[in-house]
Amino acid sequence: MSMRHFMPKIGELTLTSVDEFDFRLLIKALGKGEKGSRALTFAEASLLLEGFSKGKATRVQMASAMMLMRVRGETTEEVAGMVAGLRHTLDHDWRSLAVDIDWPVYAGKREQLPWLLLVAKLLASQGIRVMLHGDSLALPHRRHVESCLSAVNIACCTTPKSANAALQSDNIVYVRAGDLAPVLDECRQLHQELGLRSLIQTAVRCINPANAPISLRSYFHPGLDNLHQGICEVLFANGEYHDGSIAIFKGLQGETECNPRVSTTITVVNGQTDNIAVSSLSIPTLLEGFSGAKVGQAELSSEILALLWGEKQPFVSSELTALMSRTMIEQALSSITATLATVLLLVSRKSAMTEPNTTAIITAEQAVDLSLKCWENRFNTTDSPLKQWRSREFLCAV
Repeated sequence: MSMRHFMPKIGELTLTSVDEFDFRLLIKALGKGEKGSRALTFAEASLLLEGFSKGKATRVQMASAMMLMRVRGETTEEVAGMVAGLRHTLDHDWRSLAVDIDWPVYAGKREQLPWLLLVAKLLASQGIRVMLHGDSLALPHRRHVESCLSAVNIACCTTPKSANAALQSDNIVYVRAGDLAPVLDECRQLHQELGLRSLIQTAVRCINPANAPISLRSYFHPGLDNLHQGICEVLFANGEYHDGSIAIFKGLQGETECNPRVSTTITVVNGQTDNIAVSSLSIPTLLEGFSGAKVGQAELSSEILALLWGEKQPFVSSELTALMSRTMIEQALSSITATLATVLLLVSRKSAMTEPNTTAIITAEQAVDLSLKCWENRFNTTDSPLKQWRSREFLCAV
């Protein structure tokens, strides 16, 4: 019998500072044969990412670790550790920003415009601070949020100072992942060279750079909902996340936007000091039996976002209907309604969690109804349904 069957696993390592640690030990733990290898612990994965960001772990070592974890299948602890490592590399000024909603947008969409931008813009117009962050180079064949920012006058900022100015003036900002943490650009280059998806693509969605009390997480592939839930629980348990509510759902083409053609199940992870509660809710199907609307959307100009935002009667707008079919408009508006309803549901539950006596919790049907009213009244900045809701302290957590 081969001696490899008796090869003992490498036990948990004694970790030192990034500057003193021998990162070959982590690669050896991951790659010591069929029986001798093991997954990294939360602390080890965090140290590996920090080491790579400081040039202490080499490109070869990081690429090897990414490959070994991908082949075996990354564990929740490994991905959560990478999230923690990424957060530790952030400039502390990012964490000082006053942000209500953390909105990662990394997937892009294959042919549709990012209708979610109009939801974020609506929330910002009502005084809710939104921070979008993404990486348009990770999947360059898709239509990313970043390419449409100028159409709806959302600033793309590169520093905490400029981001703070945008939040102060507009309540909304977009930041590239590489400007949040430069190591993310290096990680993207590695996984593109390898030609494999890496755990970094999951981890980056979870960094919540400004520690916003509400965060959205989307996924596409089956099983990633459970992974994201586990990541949240590990990060709360290790003190990396503090008080907050996180919504996890299957996004439209993977992006952080609801698909109105199907019902959307949302897993909500509420974390407080020494307490993690997980619940589930559902946004109903808004386009039952709907078909069509996909053909021709790849050619749509981002300027349509501005047209749709400014048009009170889109179905009879000659300018808009010359560019979009009725089914395209219907799908866009339904995506906006479903996505905004998701945010409203999350906010109401966050409010109820922090203020036990509030009557903030609403049903999914009420959230959809409120979402429709908010969109219809989006130009009313003094007496909109969302403003009325806030005035009754329903959004006290935000």
